[in-house]
Amino acid sequence: MVRVQIRKFMLIDGSYKSRILRGDKVTTIRYGDYDARPGSEVYLVIRPSDTAVAKVRITGVERKKVRELTDEDARRDGFRNIKELLRELGKIYGDLYGDDEVTVIGFEVLKRYDDGIPLRWLKGLNYHEPGEIARLYLENREKVSLNRETDFILRRIYNEGLGRAVRTFGPKRVQQALLKAYHGLYDAGLI
Repeated sequence: MVRVQIRKFMLIDGSYKSRILRGDKVTTIRYGDYDARPGSEVYLVIRPSDTAVAKVRITGVERKKVRELTDEDARRDGFRNIKELLRELGKIYGDLYGDDEVTVIGFEVLKRYDDGIPLRWLKGLNYHEPGEIARLYLENREKVSLNRETDFILRRIYNEGLGRAVRTFGPKRVQQALLKAYHGLYDAGLI
């Protein structure tokens, strides 16, 4: 069986978004062997939109056989009982048997992104958050020279949030401004 590594993000079905953000779902149960480091911080990315909705800290990783899963595992995963959990896992992975191995990954939400951050943006910014890029740019404007429009967009991101900036300027202009700022900060040795 191949070991899957979780380093920067975990993909989650969009139907679980509200459960996660409410704190009703604090684990994800994956078929197979997953490698996640307790204490590491990753982005939760919902599918199919590929949008980060939260940054989480991995609180624990436990490998179990399907037959070892309990009602408590089900509740932590956002379900009422083990029967409901197994029905949902079956929809995702197909038939599961008692000796099949799963990985239970616990997490806690550190930061919510109500407007979401497109995964491709995070990858393009080397997993630096848009708000962080805007803040670093504004703190180091004298070291990073950008045009007025880019400066204005970054100020809007910092002061009003990513979602408001995207609604005002459009996703393409906001993404371009963030990339210009990221590369300027990188070239100046600030990232």
